Amino acid sequence: MRIAKHHQIKFLVIACSIVFAIALFACSTTRSTMGKDEASISVTGSGIPGKKLEIEGEGFIPGESIELVLEMEAVPIIVGKKGRIIKVNEMGAFKAVTNYPNKYVAIPGSWDLIATGSKGSKAMCKVVIKSL
Repeated sequence: MRIAKHHQIKFLVIACSIVFAIALFACSTTRSTMGKDEASISVTGSGIPGKKLEIEGEGFIPGESIELVLEMEAVPIIVGKKGRIIKVNEMGAFKAVTNYPNKYVAIPGSWDLIATGSKGSKAMCKVVIKSL
């Protein structure tokens, strides 16, 4: 009887360890299912308020929707055309074209642009806004 109880305890410890390891791995990754590195974004533009801003992302989970937020002095501004959904393609990438915030909203400086995916991917880069 004592031997059987010892085997039960050993089995429970091993089973709990396996479940814990699986949960830890699943919660600690934001990588795409394609095995690429973590998500990243980059921007191209003049930095002039109201002018064209191009945003490219890669390493996201294919098919997820992306929300772009520019944080200027702790004020989040949703980037992009109102109602337009940015979708990640089958390669885990996206391209978006929008404008820098207009001169009435834009604050000159270097600010964080954050891309958050609907399936858990997230990336950030700096956006420089120039003064007029």
